[in-house]
Order: sequence, then C-alpha cells, then structure tokens
Amino acid sequence: MAQARTDLERFFHPDGVAVLGRVDREADPEQLVGQHRERYGTDRIFLVNPSGGTVGDVRIYETVADIPGHVDLAVLNVPTKAAPAAAEECGKKGIPFVLVFTSGFSEVGGDGAELERRLGEVARSHGMRVFGPNTNTNAFEKIPDPGDHCGGRIGVLTQSGHQGRPVVQGSQFGTRFSRWVPTGNEVDLEVADFCEYFAHDDGTDVIAAYVEGFRDITKLRTALQAANDNDKPVVMVKIGSTEAGHRMAGSHTGHLTGSDAVVDGLFAQHAVTRVRDLDELLDTASLFAKMPKGIGPGVALYSISGGSCALMSEVADSYGVQLPQLADDTVAALYELLPGYLTVSNPVDNGGTFLFTRPQEDRLKALTLIANDPSVDILVIGITGATGVMSDNLAADIKAFAPTSPVPVVATWNSYKTDEQGFADLVASGVPFFRSFRNCFAALRAYADLQERSKGLRRRHVEPVELPAAGAAALAAGGTLPPGPARDLLAGVGIPIVTEEVVTSPEAATKLAESAGTVVMKIASADFPHKSDLGLVRLGITAADAAATYDDIIATAKAANPDAQIDGVLVQEQVSGGVEMIVGCVRDAVLGPAVMVGTGGVFAEVLRDTAVRPLPLDRQDAEEMVASLRGSALLAGARGRPHANVGALVDVILAVARLAEAAGERLAELDLNPVVVLPDRAVVVDNLVVAASR
Repeated sequence: MAQARTDLERFFHPDGVAVLGRVDREADPEQLVGQHRERYGTDRIFLVNPSGGTVGDVRIYETVADIPGHVDLAVLNVPTKAAPAAAEECGKKGIPFVLVFTSGFSEVGGDGAELERRLGEVARSHGMRVFGPNTNTNAFEKIPDPGDHCGGRIGVLTQSGHQGRPVVQGSQFGTRFSRWVPTGNEVDLEVADFCEYFAHDDGTDVIAAYVEGFRDITKLRTALQAANDNDKPVVMVKIGSTEAGHRMAGSHTGHLTGSDAVVDGLFAQHAVTRVRDLDELLDTASLFAKMPKGIGPGVALYSISGGSCALMSEVADSYGVQLPQLADDTVAALYELLPGYLTVSNPVDNGGTFLFTRPQEDRLKALTLIANDPSVDILVIGITGATGVMSDNLAADIKAFAPTSPVPVVATWNSYKTDEQGFADLVASGVPFFRSFRNCFAALRAYADLQERSKGLRRRHVEPVELPAAGAAALAAGGTLPPGPARDLLAGVGIPIVTEEVVTSPEAATKLAESAGTVVMKIASADFPHKSDLGLVRLGITAADAAATYDDIIATAKAANPDAQIDGVLVQEQVSGGVEMIVGCVRDAVLGPAVMVGTGGVFAEVLRDTAVRPLPLDRQDAEEMVASLRGSALLAGARGRPHANVGALVDVILAVARLAEAAGERLAELDLNPVVVLPDRAVVVDNLVVAASR
C-alpha cells in the first residue's frame, strides 16, 4: 500500500517562509508580516526584495541567501521573466518547496512555455519541488467551518485557481472542507500528488477535483488506488469531453486532455464519480461526506404539495432512484395524521396546511412513521419554495428530527430566497441539502452506484508477457502490417483468427474455395484499411465464382489506388451466424494504451456502442466492459438468437490487453472487426494492425 505523503505535510506546515516580490512599504509593519504568519502558520516569515531596507522594524532581505537559518517554503510573486532566476536562488539556499504565484507561463504559450520549461529545469537541478506556476496561496487558506453535525470534510483540488472558490463557499451551506489546493500549471507537483495526500489525510473524507488534464498516468493510478485503499470517495469534474472543452483546457493551463472514453474507463476502474459542473461537484461531494457508508437504495419522498411530490418522483425516476411503496401499516398510520385525499404511499404529500395546523409533535411523528418503514433507507424532504410559516416549520422539523432519525435525511431548498429562518435551520441541521431536485437525485444515484462499485474495487495484478519473436519482428517494420505478419503477431498472443490464406492467382483462389466450400475473399493490402467501403470484400463465394471474383477484386483495388502495394487476395473460411463485435487497442497521448470492445461489424462507427478501459485490466474489467454495452443483449440471445460465448469474447479482450502490454509503444493501433462470437467460440474475421513509426 502507498505510504502517506509526509513530504507534502512539510509543504503545508512549513518551518519558515520566504516571500519574494513587491513589498508595500506604506503598510503597518505588524500587518505586513502578520497576514503571512496567519496564512502559513509560522512566525518565521522573511520578506525578500532587491531594494532591501526595512518597514518599521521588519527587515526586507535583498536576496534569499541573506535569510538566516533554514526555510521550508518560498513564495514567488515576481515578474514572469525573473521567476527562473528567483527559483535558482531558492535552490542554492536549499529551500525544498517553491510556490510560484506568478502567471504568464505555458498558459500563454510561446516565450511563457519556454520560461516554464526553464523553471522546471532549475527545480529539478536542485531537487526542489515546485507548486504552480500560475497559481495562488489558497492551499494555505483557512476555510470557515460551519460547526458540528456536518459530516466529514472534503479536500478540494483544482487546476484553475478560480474554480475552487464557488466550491469551498459551500461552507455557507453546512459543508466542511479540509483544504483547497489550486495546482496551476503543474510544472512539478500535480493533482495526482495532492489526491494521494488527501487519500492518506485523516482530516479528509472525500476528494473533490476540477481537472483539465492529467500529467502522469502512473502517479494518477497510485493516487486513485490510495483513495480506494483508504475508502475515500473521489468526485471529479474532468473537462475535455467536448471539442470546445478540449480546446479551452489546452489554452488555459497548457494541459493535454486525454481521450474522454479512456478517462471514463479509468474512472470506472477506481469508482471515481464523474460530474459535469461545479454545482454538481459541491453537491455530490457534500452528500458523500455527510451520508454514512453502506446505506441501502430505498428512498422515500416527503413534501408540501402534490405538485412538488409529482416533480420529485419524476426526477428521481429519471435517475433510476428506487422509490418503494410504503407498507400498508405505515400508510394507515399516516392517514391518522393526514387527510385521506392525499397521496401517502410514496411520495408522501402532507398537503401544506398540516405544517401550521398541527403541533410539531404530530409533524415529527409523520416523519418517524416514514423513516421507520422497512423499505425506506433514505428520507428526502423537498422544500420547493420559501413560503413563510410552512417552509420555516418544515425546516424546523428537519432540524429537530435529523439527529435521531433511524435513516439519513436529505433535503432540498429549491428557492433563491435564502433570508428565511427555514433556510438557516436547514443549514444548522447539518443534513445534506440541495438547491434542485436534479442535483439531489443525481447525487443519490451516484451514491448508490458508489456503494455497488466499491464492492469490486481491487488491485489489478497482471502477469507480464513477452512478445513472440515473429510478432516483435512484425512490429519492427512500422506502419500498417500486411496480412501475414499481422496474423503472426495476433496468433502469437493467443488471438483466434479465422482460417485464411493469401493467394496470388485466380487458380489458387478456385482451389482453396473447392476445399473450404463457401469463402470470403478480400484484398490483401496494407493500403486499404477499410476494405468493405471500396467493395474489396466479397461474401459467399463458391469455387465456381472464385476466379472471376479474384480478378474483379484486383481490378477494383488498382482502380481505387493505382500505387497500392497489393499482396494478392485473402481467401477466408466464411463464418456464419454469431454476433459481430469489435475489439481494439488505442494509445492515448496521456493515459497510455487502452482496450476497447463494442458492437461491431460495418456499423461499428455508426452505433458507437463501446466500452474502454486503460491498462492494466483484468478479467473482471473485461466482463464489466461487455456487460455495459447495449449490444450485450444480442450476446445473451435477444429475439431468439442462440446465446453467444461471452467467455470466449472476454478471452479475446484479455489477449488484446496482453498484446498491448507486451508491445508497449511499438503498437500504435489495433482493430479486430468483426470478432464473430458464436455459441462455441469467438473468432477474428478481419484485423487492422498499425505499428508505430520507427
């Protein structure tokens, strides 16, 4: 198991801080250093400016070298061009950590990117860790604590300094935070480092992150595994899922965004909850921090009106939240408190007037009846508007009931009007609460998914494999592999390929067709990766048609590309029936090699029914990938089809993973399409193998 990041404990709790940059010489001397003492938690504050001098009795040091004794952290707020030289001074002083507040580096490109490169080189030459550049000192900010009965604490990570502010302002809504770390351009220390730190931090229970791009997949996996090992849920906004997001991420902090499908696959392996906006990030992380682990999925709804109950039910159902019917005894007992014309079987409509015509004792009794129902695991109470006495009384009921409720209570306050006693009571209650039904039920769905996915969390142990000599030789050639070498490579790692042979004459094609019966004929050439699009694949060919088909395929290929290198015609056994799937491997620029499986055949690109996981992956990964496909119903025998051999398809996926592991950077792309999955086997009918350029 990974060890706690004690190095970052030293960063967060420095013994001595040097602050380099402009000095306000008109400031009160005590305030000048006092602000830094409070922020960094140390009395040893040293201000550095080339002009030197003093402000009152506070000395301003001309250089870092003049500072007496050891310093753990230097904060650089100097001109961009001066940053590498300032870092050099800090390195010579032996300062282990530098925080670069200054911006104007890789986020602006050009000279800025070169200055950032030099800054990194200086730090590495001195073994010094850099936080930033293009960041701020919010990592040392004391976030207000809303008080008791507020659940666990959230550690916040953002690569954009501003994006964390609306998240940590959630403290005004009763959410607790341990720390907010804005990592900036990450010339050295990155999101993964601090995610690992939070994973081991006793003061952090949930990790919430806004991420534009990842730097190091090994570090990232280590951090996510540490979070899994220490039972710390991770909630993340990872932008780059759209073309606009991808472009902006590159221009904002100089990150490359990884393939979104690969990101989703990585998150699936480590039970990372992915959300799409900052409000979802705050709301979902807050629910995770406040909700006990292991709570069941049954949700009961309670609100003021039939309209509110109807909307709550619809939104909950749209997220797949389970709304069990309350037991007959519960319903009967509720009708002793509520009028018989109201719906109380779940959702429970109290009619509104109940909240100001009955004493709190009766109102709490209604909540107790619902919470004690055997099918209820969570009680969601919707306050849809600020309605004076009604909303105030309902919030007061929540505040009184939640501490002793037999099930967790969740609430919504759907109004923008927050200057109400009810809103204050809701915050004081400490329950997780939301500003919309959408975020409420999305978070509850995510919570239920997390409970399920957490059961399968594991460390993946994959046995290393060595590429057979013939396969290694095939990849060494580079480019798209011809049929023969491609077959050698695939067969060498146990990928089942249909019986086939390349022929170079019409007579040879006829002879093979005579012995095999009905065959498939296709051009044998690396210059035609998409053969069917050009009419270069022919099905159901008998011996009588083989010679003419051979000539026609060759002629069609030469007409399409007169300069193509043609090895002949590939004659294959025709595989009838089964389900066509696609299995492949791609190399993501950031996250490395990943394996894909999907519904295949000629419509693979149209259907886009795929699942992707980065390496390493194990058999359970492969089974989960197949099960997640819409096309898995075809494998299970939909509409009277025979059941396909899913285990054989899983074997193909694992063989592709072994090939990708063994080939490493030598393999640029692999496409097995179709892989025909039959009741007794799975077999590859066509393939495209592209080796990396030498």
